[in-house]
Amino acid sequence: MGPRAAFAAAIGLLIASPLAARPAGCADQWKIVLNDESFAHNGAGKSFSAARLAAFRSALEARLKAAISSACRQGKVKPGEAKKIRIVEITSASGASEPTLYPRSRGKLALEWVFAEENLSVPSGKAILEGSSCWTNPRGSACLESGD
Repeated sequence: MGPRAAFAAAIGLLIASPLAARPAGCADQWKIVLNDESFAHNGAGKSFSAARLAAFRSALEARLKAAISSACRQGKVKPGEAKKIRIVEITSASGASEPTLYPRSRGKLALEWVFAEENLSVPSGKAILEGSSCWTNPRGSACLESGD
């Protein structure tokens, strides 16, 4: 192997190593979909272009998957429960003061928050996890008190 080939191989290993070292996330298989109706007819009366909604969906997907995968590694979310989920429907819900992630049906979660009112901002990973208690602990006091 010549010096150029050896250099290229070394660079390839340096680039691939962090990617190979990254553990698979327990939410990697989640498909994130927007509830189009809730964004088109939102309580804020705002309109959003398709490109802006696509960028928002991508940013929210990254944040949501990272937060849940981190929680799985920390033991805050059971990986087996996260792996059962296939779809997360994102809804802009007027009056949802905190992001709420809850079961919608088998294999499906809903994430609701005032996305339109907040001009498509993405909640923090911490806020998403705090709002997931009715999914992660449906018999917990926070879920029972809220009536969900």
